[in-house]
Amino acid sequence: MPSITVDDSGTELAYLDSGVPSASPESYVTIFALHGIGYGYHIYDRLVKFIQDSKPPGVRFVAVSRRGYPGSTPYDAAEVGGLPTASDDQKAAFLRARGAELAAFIDKFIQEANLPPVSADGSSGGIALMGWSLGCAFALSVVSHIDTYPQSVQARLGAYLRTLILHESPLVALGVPEAPQSWTPQLETSIRPDQAGLIGVQWLTSYFKHPDLSSRSFDGVEWVVPATYRAPTIYNMSDAEIAQILTFEGAMLDATWYMSSAAQLRASYERACFGSDIKSKLPHMKISVVVGDATLALGLVAAWQIEDDSKRNGTEVKVKWIKGGNHLVQWDDPSIALQSFIEVIV
Repeated sequence: MPSITVDDSGTELAYLDSGVPSASPESYVTIFALHGIGYGYHIYDRLVKFIQDSKPPGVRFVAVSRRGYPGSTPYDAAEVGGLPTASDDQKAAFLRARGAELAAFIDKFIQEANLPPVSADGSSGGIALMGWSLGCAFALSVVSHIDTYPQSVQARLGAYLRTLILHESPLVALGVPEAPQSWTPQLETSIRPDQAGLIGVQWLTSYFKHPDLSSRSFDGVEWVVPATYRAPTIYNMSDAEIAQILTFEGAMLDATWYMSSAAQLRASYERACFGSDIKSKLPHMKISVVVGDATLALGLVAAWQIEDDSKRNGTEVKVKWIKGGNHLVQWDDPSIALQSFIEVIV
């Protein structure tokens, strides 16, 4: 897979690219997608193939492999090993560095691919930055640390970035404590740790029937038991696809830092979404949340959290609910996923 070098140390980030849309080669939006924990950038294989086969006009899709995942430069022990006991400043520096790497990737891609800028009427061009699941924390870091980048990078992102998409964000990506009702196999002490991870990556691909989402109440959410009307996404993957997509080493590295960095994640989220100085540097950027109504409870309550926070801060956030969508809609229903992403951009 191709990659881009993002710093003077030779750090590389690999990526998938749907390519220039043949139906509109001079006018299109480019979506940069950041994968979640455990599930690497190949979770977007079906979506990229759908775009390449169906050739929808006006959109290009680039999925980036984060550090610690296949194709990209791994972390060294010094970068992540001491994070659980590191100082607050060191944890903040780690998160800031991840944002800087991704910002450099996007900036270089814009220049090397000569991406079209936002059109005069705002109907096309420019870019959207999308985090999925824990990847939302990285997308937020790109935005929240924009004032630390070189002036040329700040100017280019300011001119190009039109939408920040938080797709199925969990509360932990926002630095918000989980609800008391929260449950995952990894938190179940009766399950051996080596088994909990294997069960967890299957469980989170399930579909859920929630009793009453309109109540916006934790009691209206199914926290534990998946529905049976549709098989979990992982059963829609071959063994070869699972081996290519899942990276347990990457998941362990992600868990190493995010579980001890709630304060830094919360500060990044609040500044990216509600900081007045960020708005002045990214004048075109709108914020959107995309979430399925058959997804994990963790994604539902995070969407409500973002809605409530935006109201308190007087910031407009667009929420797109995907009917019947689960946590991995980009794999099970790529056409629906793409249409949902486009709707919140345009």
